[in-house]
Amino acid sequence: MQEFFHEDRSNNNKGGTKIIIWDNYVPGDDLKKDLDLLKKIVPDMVDSINKRYNILRSLEHAGSMGRRGLVKRLQQPERSIRKDLDFLRSAAYVQMTGVGAVLTQEGRALLKPLDDFIREHRGIIELEEELASHFSLERVVVVPGHEDDQAVKKELGRFTACYLHHEVQDDEVLAVTGGTTLAAVARAMGEGYKKRKDLIVIPGRGGLGEKVEIEANTIAVDIARALGGTYKLLYTPDSLTPSTLETIKKEPAIGEVLSLLERADYILHGIGEARQMALRRHLPAHEIATIEELGGIGEAFGYYFNREGEVVYTTPSVGIRLKGLKNISKVIAVAGGEEKAQAIMAVVRSNYQNILITDEAAARKLKELLNKEEFKDNDSKNRD
Repeated sequence: MQEFFHEDRSNNNKGGTKIIIWDNYVPGDDLKKDLDLLKKIVPDMVDSINKRYNILRSLEHAGSMGRRGLVKRLQQPERSIRKDLDFLRSAAYVQMTGVGAVLTQEGRALLKPLDDFIREHRGIIELEEELASHFSLERVVVVPGHEDDQAVKKELGRFTACYLHHEVQDDEVLAVTGGTTLAAVARAMGEGYKKRKDLIVIPGRGGLGEKVEIEANTIAVDIARALGGTYKLLYTPDSLTPSTLETIKKEPAIGEVLSLLERADYILHGIGEARQMALRRHLPAHEIATIEELGGIGEAFGYYFNREGEVVYTTPSVGIRLKGLKNISKVIAVAGGEEKAQAIMAVVRSNYQNILITDEAAARKLKELLNKEEFKDNDSKNRD
């Protein structure tokens, strides 16, 4: 069963503006039947919806964009882009300005309920169910589209932000890690949603000494403000010697955050490629070589996983520990990009996650990798 975004006209919506939230409405067979009927009777309509959806998404990502920019980005004829823009403008979904087309409030509200229509049209809902079943996950959410790295992160941020706005409730603890993908989630949180009482947002790890805007502390602050909660910070580097770790844990401020981590209701984390994350953590060359020799291809919160989801290496750090994840009700992994598919597969095979939010390119690559494994297994059995 799939959930989707719908319009909320409740009093929580400031000024009566439409808000799209993640909710327990199940489109199921009705959406599929409607789409099948449209394809049979007016196939051109479905294609037109898809093209206009892509325009809306492009404007959401860019903020504003001229006609020529849309032609280049979407690889569509200029005449087609002009026609669709004229329609969207006349329907008040797009406003033309001196810097190009921009989305109106109505356009943003229209974009989100279209997500599930497009996901059904592209077979994404079926793909989600297949991947969730294979990896024994509670849910897989696949963001539609094959786009550049920045666009993928923005869409992952948008979908994950909607998920958090619906899922997180009063009197709960949400832990978040750092990285560019989670920073995109924080930027997408937005305003106008119901505020939570006594919600606490905390960093799940120490810092890597990178840009401050992608550190876990900064992301925790931004998400807490968007959800109306408070936050606690973890003032420590991520990688420390074991002896230093034990000393730091005795500090009252550090101990308070670690205690909150032990009873967190949600942990939101990214997934990295093993070698790239080892370099970001400034590991010595011999340690990186060891990780690669042991088959490490995916990384999450300082643990390096091989293709089978086994931990092959770990770095000492302050924050989330693998054994503690079993006590967390929702462990949400967010990662996208075809090049990250193997890393995603390695991490989710560890069976510590409940939810995976990824993009279409990564999801289809995951399916391809799984099909290749199945083929090899069947071929091996036949030879035996």
